[in-house]
Amino acid sequence: MDESVDGVLTILCNHSFHTGCLDQWSDSTCPVCRFVQSPEQAETSECEQCGRSGPSPDSLWICLICGHIGCGRYQGGHAASHYRESGHCYALQLGSHRVWDYKGDNFVHRLLQNKADGKLVPTEGRPAESEGNQEKVDSVQLEFTYLLTSQLEEQRTYFEERMAQLDSQAAADIKILRDKLGALFEENKQLKARLAETNKDKQSLERKVAQQASRLSLITNELNEEKQLGKALRNNQQQWQNKITKLEESLNELKTTKENEIAELKEQIRDLMFYIDAQQVIAKSDNKDEIASGTVTVGEAPQQQSKRKHRGKKKS
Repeated sequence: MDESVDGVLTILCNHSFHTGCLDQWSDSTCPVCRFVQSPEQAETSECEQCGRSGPSPDSLWICLICGHIGCGRYQGGHAASHYRESGHCYALQLGSHRVWDYKGDNFVHRLLQNKADGKLVPTEGRPAESEGNQEKVDSVQLEFTYLLTSQLEEQRTYFEERMAQLDSQAAADIKILRDKLGALFEENKQLKARLAETNKDKQSLERKVAQQASRLSLITNELNEEKQLGKALRNNQQQWQNKITKLEESLNELKTTKENEIAELKEQIRDLMFYIDAQQVIAKSDNKDEIASGTVTVGEAPQQQSKRKHRGKKKS
């Protein structure tokens, strides 16, 4: 709105006031929303791209359109890079509050802000007190408002282009994500099918494991019974071995006794056969009366010699 026509001024936050009313406001912020009309240096101002704060506040520049803070051309040159990217040609030097026009490549500030009351004053000469100087200040303010309006228009164009780029990039990203989502959906479907098959295999394996477990328990019980039976059999075997040992000992004793008895019986039979043979010989002999009235003395001799004599006599 043209303040020279109706005396109404629209500031950067789109709030409109009468110029007389706004002059009575001693602060540099908006009376409604407290928006800062002129950017001020923060306590920790630094470049938004490289994080450099610089040796002095004069090395940092803030864009008057969007508030971007960048370092000067003698440090990193990020303020000039922001101008080339966005087209915002006005930047304020922190510390000195001088305005640089990147398009015209020179300083264009005509007014400075008074730190005492926050009002705009000319850069040269004393503060304006007459009506002519006030009109001059108003015309300068109007020119600055027009400049800001043109810069805001450029900013709108710049952000619309950025929004179009972001929309296209977002559409491409959405397409990629949809393709990935489709691939993931197919993969999920395959995994669900595999999971169903795996569950079936798991159920069959669990049934087999249950059967094997029951068989294992039966076999374990049978093994325990077999162990107990084997232990009982080993005990019985030991008892029978002891009995067999005793029986063998008694059998050996019996065999020894029987052999002795058999040897004695054999000797008795030999003596008896010798006696019978002698009787037969005597009966056949002519001198049987002399032999019958005689005596026979037999000396002691080993058993083997007696056996040999008996054998010899028996043979003769």
